[in-house]
Amino acid sequence: MRKIILIIAAALVFGACGKKVIVDQTIPFENDCWLRFEPALFSVPIKDIDKNYAVSVTLKYDTSRLSGNELPLLVDFFADSNEMHNFTPTMRLKSADGTRRGQTIGALCSVTDTIDRLRSFNKPGTYTYRIKQRTSKYEIYGISSITLHIEKI
Repeated sequence: MRKIILIIAAALVFGACGKKVIVDQTIPFENDCWLRFEPALFSVPIKDIDKNYAVSVTLKYDTSRLSGNELPLLVDFFADSNEMHNFTPTMRLKSADGTRRGQTIGALCSVTDTIDRLRSFNKPGTYTYRIKQRTSKYEIYGISSITLHIEKI
């Protein structure tokens, strides 16, 4: 009987944790090049509108080909109900002291930044994040992929 109670308690604890990450989509860039006018498009199905979500982006890039401390982005957020918002977050590639952020293996670095801290959704449906690089350069070489993460808070 005691074993059964322990198994049920463990199942309740692990089941209560649940999966917080609801989206983890990656878009690779051909030839490790992100063109200014070719955005990364992410379609996100949302069912639970009673929660707030944290939206973050992970950028994988070659440190020998991409220099600089930051990468400005333009994010357009669309709902299938014609709702639209846009905002301009900046990916921080280096810390204030000049050290590279994220995980680096050889010349490949993976850095994550939150771009939308408290996103709420008005109704269940499909939402789209369109992300562009917002630099003066037509093409940025060295970026291999961008990943959108959305998790329940």
